[in-house]
Amino acid sequence: MAMQPIAALTTIRGLAAWWVVLYHFRPEVIALTGPWTLGFLDQGYLAVDLFFELSGFVITLNYAAMFDALTPAKVLKFLGLRLGRIYPLHIVILAAYLLNPLAILWFSSNPVLGPRYDPGYFLLSLVLMQNWGFTAETAWNIPAWSISTEWAAYLLFPLFLRPFAAAARLPGGAFVLAGLLLAALAVLAAPVGGIGLDIAHFGLVRCLLEFAAGICLCQIYTRWRPRFGNAATALAACLLLVSFQRGLPDYLLCPLAFLLLIYGLTDTGSLASRLLAHRALEAVGLVSYSTYLVHYFVKDWVKFLAVGPSIPAWLPAIIYVVVIAGASALLYRTVEIPGRLAVRAALLGPGSRRIAASQAKTAS
Repeated sequence: MAMQPIAALTTIRGLAAWWVVLYHFRPEVIALTGPWTLGFLDQGYLAVDLFFELSGFVITLNYAAMFDALTPAKVLKFLGLRLGRIYPLHIVILAAYLLNPLAILWFSSNPVLGPRYDPGYFLLSLVLMQNWGFTAETAWNIPAWSISTEWAAYLLFPLFLRPFAAAARLPGGAFVLAGLLLAALAVLAAPVGGIGLDIAHFGLVRCLLEFAAGICLCQIYTRWRPRFGNAATALAACLLLVSFQRGLPDYLLCPLAFLLLIYGLTDTGSLASRLLAHRALEAVGLVSYSTYLVHYFVKDWVKFLAVGPSIPAWLPAIIYVVVIAGASALLYRTVEIPGRLAVRAALLGPGSRRIAASQAKTAS
């Protein structure tokens, strides 16, 4: 079922996860690195947009063939496979978060929980619906809002796929549809103030549009395998540089740049793709889901235990990075892979364990 993974795409997922990690701890990181990193770190929230587009691309690449006919059995199988991929780690981290309000109530000088630990949000998180527009702000494991919207994209994927594939068969159809999706994203983001703002209300739309753009990109890739990877990645870098240097609204160039970057990296002969295919870098990508989901929990506890007037300002950043790196590898081995195997076996039967094992090193 799964296509041969493209190593550079696995790596870029890992680098994007660490961009988010550093973004969420940037004052302490800047104390360690100096102010020259501020501009880069301040844009770290955009890594989520790269995730969404990459997810749409990879999910289509791996699962489109499953839906040669749209049947309830195939939809349930697809959803079972995706649930086995995202849910075990999500629920483990969410359970760990129960320690936070207890620590605040027992040890804080100001034992007030506030909306961060809203019980209703926790219940919605259990069913991956916490960022479907039912809440006013993100809470508990803050980054998991995007997992909630990804689950919504998975639910809609079988419905998206066939009309998108039909549109792609028209002359230039996939390019036009991708352009329309990015234009719709810009039009809807402009009143909000940017694609990274008002996550509780705009995050779902942001994910669905960018995931759909990733589907279109995969249609382009399967029909016109990339031959100009160097040019595509160079153009992507230029667009990002112009956007950051000129302070342009994030919805104007960044989503397009990320699509070009993904497309360029699929050209395995390109310079960037070959560099990012290094096994050490690919390993960072393999554990990136654990990195992404655990990092805010680590942040909370580093802030709680290792930030204070008597502690050097740079030390928490080192602790934060080291603990996240270790926790990512540990969770990948002890929760992600076993959880994926167990859930898929329970939902799809013992034969699914072989499928899950074969997909353990993919970027899906």
